[in-house]
Amino acid sequence: MTEEFAQQVRLSDDEFSELEEMLVSDDVPADCMNLEMLDGYLAAVIAGPVVQAPADWLAAVWSADADEASFGSASAARSALAMVLRYHNEIAATIALGEDGWDPFCYSPEGKDAPPLGDEWIAGFEQGLETWPADWRERLTEDDAEIADGLIERAFAPWASDEEEGDLEVRLGWLAESAQAVRGLYAHWRELGLPAPLPVSVDAPGTSQSGGPGRNDPCPCGSGKKYKKCCGAPI
Repeated sequence: MTEEFAQQVRLSDDEFSELEEMLVSDDVPADCMNLEMLDGYLAAVIAGPVVQAPADWLAAVWSADADEASFGSASAARSALAMVLRYHNEIAATIALGEDGWDPFCYSPEGKDAPPLGDEWIAGFEQGLETWPADWRERLTEDDAEIADGLIERAFAPWASDEEEGDLEVRLGWLAESAQAVRGLYAHWRELGLPAPLPVSVDAPGTSQSGGPGRNDPCPCGSGKKYKKCCGAPI
């Protein structure tokens, strides 16, 4: 993917703010990922050894328990879905550019109760690794699997250091090291000839021009439930 294409799919500042606010609003489940965690999560999904369909990873964005996930309305669910898929597409396009493209997003802690800088990003990244196929190592040669494991270890290494409460500058350095490992993972799969993730359609599956998903269609939020029993259920 080219720099020109990355610019086309990149969220504007206003859209980025809209996504950030939406993820912590009452329109999404209470335990929905915030933007920092989502960024780490999608980095792992996109830098993985296989191309994943949105249905493989979307549900975990909204809630740790997909059966309990609920949205403020069907329109809110569709809007949230579209914004998250667009952010996925931005990361997929920019991470392909290497160091000149993607950088991880994190919050600057505000207040003594705020999570330390980068902690939610690395937690999201760890959760994203769980979406990889359980047998991904068996699909590779031993040497190639060891290279990937080494890069994963490199991504986590700074956060396991003795300086668990590092200051902001130190933690920004940790995040930069993790980002370099993520770029290395992405490049590793390309060197092996494995297909790269492509931008996905932001249109909800099963939608029509006259309305939303059919009542018996899979819910576009990724829960796996029928629309009529999920976001399309009466409130």
